[in-house]
Amino acid sequence: MRERGERCVHSVVKAMAVLDCLARRKGPMSLGELSAELGWPKASVHGLLAAMRQNGVVEQSGADGKYRLGIRLFSYGCIVSASWDVVRHSREKMDHIALKTGNSVFLSTLEEDSAMVIETATAAGAFQVISEKGSRVPLHCTSQGKLLLAYQPPGQRRLLLQKIGFQTYTPHTIDSPQRLEEELAMIRSQGYATEDGEYRIGLRSASAPVFGVDGGVCAAIGVVGMFRRIRSEEFIFARDLVCRAAAEISFDMGYRPTNQDQQNAVLP
Repeated sequence: MRERGERCVHSVVKAMAVLDCLARRKGPMSLGELSAELGWPKASVHGLLAAMRQNGVVEQSGADGKYRLGIRLFSYGCIVSASWDVVRHSREKMDHIALKTGNSVFLSTLEEDSAMVIETATAAGAFQVISEKGSRVPLHCTSQGKLLLAYQPPGQRRLLLQKIGFQTYTPHTIDSPQRLEEELAMIRSQGYATEDGEYRIGLRSASAPVFGVDGGVCAAIGVVGMFRRIRSEEFIFARDLVCRAAAEISFDMGYRPTNQDQQNAVLP
């Protein structure tokens, strides 16, 4: 009985790998392409695809026989999205920031060892520089990544720091745990994070924490654009809008800061 259960769990894990593969490609793939990408026999992949197709999570084209993600996943995604109160509470304020600054606005959450964008906003006619929803960005060189990392409990923060490879994206990328720890302490002290061309040359961003009713940081709201300097008037204006919006969203989420919360925000 136990062996059968283990086989079922293994099949689920393999099915998830197939879905991940299709998601990364962002387009249809043939059986041969999936088999080559996953390194599994075609027969094994075909069996998984047949089961997933039967349940609507994978679809097969009648024209060329290629496979793509199914409509049932979209249905699941809509249900999950509807349950994210932080997105609902943030939408109007994100649009306001985009309109006032003419720059892109993002909402991100911590997903494993990266920051994942879950919502975006851009003013009409503005030059869009933001990653699309569902994309992930590094923790050590983006304002949202550093912000989310800074507000993790000390134990969790240490574990995440061990996973960071400190890949260098620009000459300004933080490349050591010590430098990053120093910046994380500053972020907790000032209540916001900035990025100064650390992930993409010419781009600068600011992020602030959105707290949930339990007092933990559930998301980072931020603005990103081709600001001249992080000390320029337009950047400071955008940063202040983000910080104000983060506080308002946190209140709407049921967060009520206490003296203890304020003390914890600056703990190393």
